[in-house]
Amino acid sequence: MATQQKFYGACLVFLSPHQLMLTFPPDPYDDSDNDDDLEHDHQNKRIVISPEVFIKGTVCGCSMNVFLCSDNRYTSGYGYFLHDPINKESFKLPSLEVKQECLHAIGFTCDPYYCNDPKEDSRRNYLDPRKCFRVVRIKSFIAIHYEFEVDVWSSETGNWRQKTVILDDGFAFAPHWSMSFAYEGGLYFMGRTSIFVYDPYGLNGETLDYPIDSDPMNIMSFGFLGISCGDLRIAEIGHNYIKVWELVSMDWELLHHVDFSGLLPNEFCADYYKRVGGFHPYEGETVYLYSFNEGIYVADLQTIKFTYIPGYQKSDLSPFHLELPLWSSEE
Repeated sequence: MATQQKFYGACLVFLSPHQLMLTFPPDPYDDSDNDDDLEHDHQNKRIVISPEVFIKGTVCGCSMNVFLCSDNRYTSGYGYFLHDPINKESFKLPSLEVKQECLHAIGFTCDPYYCNDPKEDSRRNYLDPRKCFRVVRIKSFIAIHYEFEVDVWSSETGNWRQKTVILDDGFAFAPHWSMSFAYEGGLYFMGRTSIFVYDPYGLNGETLDYPIDSDPMNIMSFGFLGISCGDLRIAEIGHNYIKVWELVSMDWELLHHVDFSGLLPNEFCADYYKRVGGFHPYEGETVYLYSFNEGIYVADLQTIKFTYIPGYQKSDLSPFHLELPLWSSEE
């Protein structure tokens, strides 16, 4: 078993003997707290996480350092539970009836603006009453639908409710991608030709186009959708190139288009299953590239420098990552 290794402001932890997750310490440039003892507190209250965070299930969502997991196939539509990997607490969600054998898309988000006094709330079985969670389940479909049902679980009520979504442009899931990415309280599901954005608090949805001149199937298969420097970004990787766009006023702007021919080993470039493993949340030029056979590379798209991180071949890399807080949720 490899040990936890730190590199370029990140480290890797094991979710299982064969699955890794990128983990990032607090933003060193975050000056939101102006306390004179901030530096002292940073040194003494920094969260340290074990290099082995074994989960008895599959991680199928992550928001504000809480995992949504499934003790079955995550597409089965049942068997979901929340897990806090820092405080090592779990909460099992009530099951929903599955009327027939079918696949489900799943999403999980925590309201970043929710504020509640835990002393006035006795819901201790929801991990942290200061946080407001939503879990979304949708029966997956690969033909375009203009109207469909969405099941939403709320930590405030502890119950599921069903809502109808109507989309003027329609939406179709991809047959091989059924998870979502949480951003600003919304859930982003990458589909065949567009991205479905669902607000589980306002209970409404809309679609977002992929970047112009991009390959949507390539992005959802081998690319990445995530956050860097507080903004939503999307990446596409090809045989010898990587492109990164940023969402600005609901339009994708190309940030990087890098040809890595001759800069990465031929074996990595030729690997059909290589993919973008993630963005650095605070360093906008840093991207992580991954191949099951060839391992992990850190890419600086500004200097066009690629650095190999040895010891992580033959391990899968989770599409989610942790951004460790400065203080424990118990404080």
